[in-house]
Amino acid sequence: MAEVENPSEAAAMLQPKGQRDYDKDVDDLGLREYVDTCDEQGFAVIPPEKVASPEFIERIRNTVLRVAEERTGNQFALDQNGNSGNYHSEPQSDGQFLLYYLLFEDPIFEEWLNNRTMQAIVNHYMRGEGQLSSLTSFVKWKGGDYGEGLGLHSDTPRPLSGELPEGCNDVVNSALCLTDYSEDNGAIAFVPGSHKLRRMPTPGELIDQAVAVEAPAGSLIFFNGNVWHGAVPKHTDGLRLNITTYVCHQRLKTQEQYGRHVPRAMLERNPPEFARFVGAADPMGWGAIGPQFSRYAGWAKEPTEVPAEVLELHS
Repeated sequence: MAEVENPSEAAAMLQPKGQRDYDKDVDDLGLREYVDTCDEQGFAVIPPEKVASPEFIERIRNTVLRVAEERTGNQFALDQNGNSGNYHSEPQSDGQFLLYYLLFEDPIFEEWLNNRTMQAIVNHYMRGEGQLSSLTSFVKWKGGDYGEGLGLHSDTPRPLSGELPEGCNDVVNSALCLTDYSEDNGAIAFVPGSHKLRRMPTPGELIDQAVAVEAPAGSLIFFNGNVWHGAVPKHTDGLRLNITTYVCHQRLKTQEQYGRHVPRAMLERNPPEFARFVGAADPMGWGAIGPQFSRYAGWAKEPTEVPAEVLELHS
């Protein structure tokens, strides 16, 4: 294993980047209009035909239902209201619970993280420096309600100054709709343009300007981490399901544990971009053997393959 003698050189090698032209990916996939909308409004709805096949949406929806049944001990059907049963997560209410840490539940979630449309827009905003923070599903049914305030908030971590970043994206997020989204169906709601305010909302602020998203199943709702959003109450029977892919800049701490918790077999069956996206290129959080900078040196020079020295750190 090669030694890295210069600490500054080692630091530059910590996060090897991909070599793709991220703007080209957006244009090649016909996503420019949605990026422009997101820049202006803080969110955009990408239609199903640009996201994934109906067959994939059905498979991932069925997988979410299976995981919900395994964790709650209850049976679920799309046209029936749910119940959290034996499952106790936070936050949780009488009309909604969240399924956390989905990546390790089924290979289909790996498929989703490799989705070209999702990755193209994430990389456009993160310039190849985004890292999966959490992969969850909101399971919501009739009565799911955040109250009069709609739960409006910003996803970007708030610094002590209270001022959110402008020139870069600390966080981007998206909701893959596994059922139809509408106002009656308890859709996510945004305050258009609020990301430009660069701060969190105060209680009750601009609730009257929140707009519920209308989107058919299979759509991808992509949004800026600064935009104010929440959700309207669900007035219809049945489930509202999604996959939420929360991505943070690699300098931030992730919500869920990835990095060296990702098994070697998962890294080996996916492209190197996947390994970087789940934090396998991050040596931080080391133990007694130290950061092992030298293991990552080869990856910086040859980003198309995860070095065996890095794979050795994953059981």
